[in-house]
Amino acid sequence: MSMDQANTLRKLLGQGRTHIAPVMGDMKLDYAACLMRLVLEHQASLGHVAVVFDGSHLGLANALGNPSRLDLLNFFNGHASLEDVVLQLGERQYLVPATLGLQALTQRPAWARALLGNLHRLPVTADRFYATLPYEAVTLAQGLSAGETWYWVVHPTASSVTRVFQALRTSKEVDQNIRHRVIVAGVKNADEADHVFANLLESTSGFWSQALQYAGHMPALSAGRPLSQVSRDVIVAARRIARAIGSHEEHALA
Repeated sequence: MSMDQANTLRKLLGQGRTHIAPVMGDMKLDYAACLMRLVLEHQASLGHVAVVFDGSHLGLANALGNPSRLDLLNFFNGHASLEDVVLQLGERQYLVPATLGLQALTQRPAWARALLGNLHRLPVTADRFYATLPYEAVTLAQGLSAGETWYWVVHPTASSVTRVFQALRTSKEVDQNIRHRVIVAGVKNADEADHVFANLLESTSGFWSQALQYAGHMPALSAGRPLSQVSRDVIVAARRIARAIGSHEEHALA
């Protein structure tokens, strides 16, 4: 079955339910934002329109040199429409600066329904939605994704692994049917990434019957360098992960 046929069939069967795939990471770092920039590009190459709600502290728009004074919070406060907030980064590639808005949603996750119910107000009809969220925003992630696949950007530090472990344990209480895929970022090589993932896999193996899945690794970003100037190694790795995410989504939806 072709991709277009699968999309048409899902719509006919009423299975085209809108959700926002959460990408859980350390919002003080740029890895999740960098990855999502490449995910947008990959989805566009497949002919998909994709939107990222970015919750990183610096903000993907600022990191790309395209700052915006508006934030998703302005929409919730009634000071702006979703059409006003959205930025176009390229053909079929859209960004919603949402650092403050997603922080507010983390405190009031019930508002996730309001966001999902207003996605039709975006100036584009999107095929894919993503949101970069802090590890601890488990309840919000569940409200946005309703038990779909979650992506975890983990770093080779005790703090990151501990936070992810605790968040995964909490997610079991929220929904045991979630599919968790792990990206290890900021590592020296594949061996270090394998070690981080293996430890996390072992420590969480008793949580649920569906084990964590490995989705790839990224080398370290250069400190202080904007995302528009990341190294070729980072771009190549992020594009490989973006393709894996796209392939996984198409397989899951077919």
